[in-house]
Amino acid sequence: MKLKALHLLIAAAVPVATLGLTACGDGSDGAQGKVGIDGKDGSAGADGKDGEDGKGKVLTRLATAPLGAEFTGMYLNTDGTFFLNVQHPNSANDIADNTGKVFNKGTVGVIVGANFNNLGKIAELAAPITESDKEVVLSAVGQYQILSQQNDGEDMNGTVLADGKTMGDIIAADGTTKIKNSNDPDFNGVISDGGTGFFVYTNWEDRPGGMSRIHIDNLDANGYQTIEPDGMLDFSSVNGTWVNCFGTVSPWNTPLTSEELYVDNSAEWFDDTHSNFSGQQAVAQYLGYPTDGSGQWSNPYDYGYIVEIGTNNTATAASVANVEMQKHFVMGRFSHENAVVMPDQKTVFLSDDGTGVVLFKFIADTAGNLSKGTLYAAKVTQTAGVKDPSEASFAIDWIMLGQGDNNALASIIREYDGTLAEAKHISDMEINAWAEAKINTDIDADGTIATSPFNDDRVAFLESRKAAVALGATGEFRKMEGVNINYALASSWWNSGAADGNQAYMYLAMSSFDATMADDTGDIQLDGTHGKCGVVYRMALSKDTNGNIDATHMIPAIVGGPYNGDRSTNKCNINNISNPDNIAILNDGRVLIGEDTGNHENNMVWIFDDPAI
Repeated sequence: MKLKALHLLIAAAVPVATLGLTACGDGSDGAQGKVGIDGKDGSAGADGKDGEDGKGKVLTRLATAPLGAEFTGMYLNTDGTFFLNVQHPNSANDIADNTGKVFNKGTVGVIVGANFNNLGKIAELAAPITESDKEVVLSAVGQYQILSQQNDGEDMNGTVLADGKTMGDIIAADGTTKIKNSNDPDFNGVISDGGTGFFVYTNWEDRPGGMSRIHIDNLDANGYQTIEPDGMLDFSSVNGTWVNCFGTVSPWNTPLTSEELYVDNSAEWFDDTHSNFSGQQAVAQYLGYPTDGSGQWSNPYDYGYIVEIGTNNTATAASVANVEMQKHFVMGRFSHENAVVMPDQKTVFLSDDGTGVVLFKFIADTAGNLSKGTLYAAKVTQTAGVKDPSEASFAIDWIMLGQGDNNALASIIREYDGTLAEAKHISDMEINAWAEAKINTDIDADGTIATSPFNDDRVAFLESRKAAVALGATGEFRKMEGVNINYALASSWWNSGAADGNQAYMYLAMSSFDATMADDTGDIQLDGTHGKCGVVYRMALSKDTNGNIDATHMIPAIVGGPYNGDRSTNKCNINNISNPDNIAILNDGRVLIGEDTGNHENNMVWIFDDPAI
C-alpha cells in the first residue's frame, strides 16, 4: 500500500481541573466525592480512504545480449516461449555458453523453460560485468535455446537444409547465385503447423533481404526437441526484397515482413555516388542486371513495402518453395519498421524508421484483406508550452492521402522500369503539383495552384512520406521503431463493445528524440538533451466515427537516459532503456522493450510495468 503522510497535531496537555487545596493545620482529608455518570459516547468518525496499491518496480532487466549484438525478433508464442534473436554480434566473441555455443554470428533463438503467457513478477537480471557474462545471452528466467545460426547447414539429424542452402543465404532470382550470407536475423513470425509444432519465419535484414523458415516441435522444459531448418524463401515472384526488418503476424496467421527502405529520395536510387549505392547494385545482381549500370536497372518502386508471407493459405506449406507472398503497395512505400493489424482486421498502424519520418495508418476496405484500402498520415499537436519529453504528449489528426488497390498500383509501377541513365521516378515537382491539386492550395507559394500530372493517387502510395508532408502531415519523427499491441487484450476490449470498459493500449518506440524532434521548429519541439536514449509512447485505442479502431493521442510512457556523453561506454543510464526498438506486450499488459543501442555495452530486454495502466 502507498502510505500517505499523516500530519499529527500534538496538543499541549492540560490537566483536568482538580483544585488541590492544601488543608490548614493537621485536619484530615475530607471523604471522596461520588463518581459522576459517564457521558454518552460520541458518534464514530468517517472511515479513512483506502491507500493505493503499490506498482512495485517499474523497469526490470529481463535479458542481455552478447557484445556487439542487438536483440531482434521478439515474439511471444502461444506455447509461452519467447523468441529472441542475436543480430550482428562481435565476430571476436569466443566464450561459449552452458550449451557450448559461441555467439560470434547471427543467431535465431528462443527463451524456454518459462511461461511468458503467465510470467508473473521476476527477480531482475544484473547487468553483465565479467567478460564471460558479456559474450553470451543471459536471461532472468528460463534458458536461451539456439535454433540456428548464420551459415548453419545441418539440422539436428545431420542433413543439409531442406532446400540445400545454408542459414542466412541471400540467393539471386535465378535460384543458384549466392550474393552473400547475412548475419542479421531480425523479425520472427511463428505460425502453428496445425498440430503441436510451429513454423518460425525469420527475416534476414540485408540488401537484398531474405527470410528463413524453421520447423520446431516437441517442446519440453529444456526446449524444442525437434528442429528442422526448411530453408530460405524465394522472393523472385516480387522482384526480391530490401532490408527485411521487424514485423508482426496478421490475425489470420500470415507473417508481415517490413522493407526498411534506406533511400529517402527516389533520385538517389540512380546516384552511383550515394553512400547506399552498393545496396542498389546488390539488387541489380539479384535481378541479373549489370551492376555497372550498363543495362537494365532495378525499379525503385518495387521496394519499400509491407510483404505478406503465406498468402493463399501457403504459410504452412510442406516446402518453402510453395510459400506465396504479396507486396502491399497500397499500404505505402517508405522505410517500414513494423505494421500491426488491429482486432477489427481492417486498421493497421505502420511505423517509419529514419530521420524526419511519418506515422501512418491504413484502413482496408474488407476485413482480413490488405490488398485494397485507404492510407492516412498523422498530423500531431504537442502539449502547449511543454518541451520536457516525459511530459510532452501529442494529439493526432489523421490526414487522408489516397485510396487504392494493389493491382492498379502494380501496373503503375511498371511505368518506371528502365535503365540507370533513364532514372525514371516521380519528381519533387510532380509531387508538389499532385498535392496542390488534391487540396486546392498553393503549397509552394508561386502564385498558382498546379494541375496534377496524374489521374490517380500514385504519389500517396509510391512517395508516401513526401506526399504526407506535402498534405500537412508531421514529418519530424526520429528513428521510429516497433509499434505493437497485445492482440488478446485489444480483442477483448474491441469485442466487448463497451466504450468505457477495459481499455487496450498500443506502444510505439522512438529510438531517439533528438535531431528533427528537438530542432525548435515544426510540430515537434522537444528538449533533446537526453534524446540519444529514446522514448516509448503509449496510445489508447478507441473507435472512430466510422466504426474503425483509432488512436488519437501519443503519451510518453517511459523516457530513456539520462545521457552521459563524456563516458566511453554506457552513455545512457545502465538502469534505464536506451534506443528502444522491438516492442511486445504481455498478457497482463506489461511491455517488453528490446534495445538497438550503442549506448549500452550490452543491449538488453526490459519488462516495463507502466504505472499509468
